[in-house]
Amino acid sequence: MAETSIDRLGPLRQLVEATDDSQVLELLNSTVQVLEEDTARLLDQTHIARDIAARTKAGDWFGNTELGEILQDADHFLQLYKRQREGLAELKSLLRSRVVKS
Repeated sequence: MAETSIDRLGPLRQLVEATDDSQVLELLNSTVQVLEEDTARLLDQTHIARDIAARTKAGDWFGNTELGEILQDADHFLQLYKRQREGLAELKSLLRSRVVKS
């Protein structure tokens, strides 16, 4: 089970509290919006996975159309998050290089 006591948003919260610069705050707001959207997607997909598991456990069957839609959604989100992960790796590298220069 995942650790629930870790404040994963702590660094972001500290960054928001540490600045009064309106441009930085707007950028932080955009970042929070991305996190909100990703969290909503993750919750939706987790609900779908739980539904599939519960229905399968109960012996229910899925229609091909329903399975096709689930597969299509999963493929879409896999591609979306793979690209996002690559972008995050690039940003992390940039951040590291800028921290070293400071």
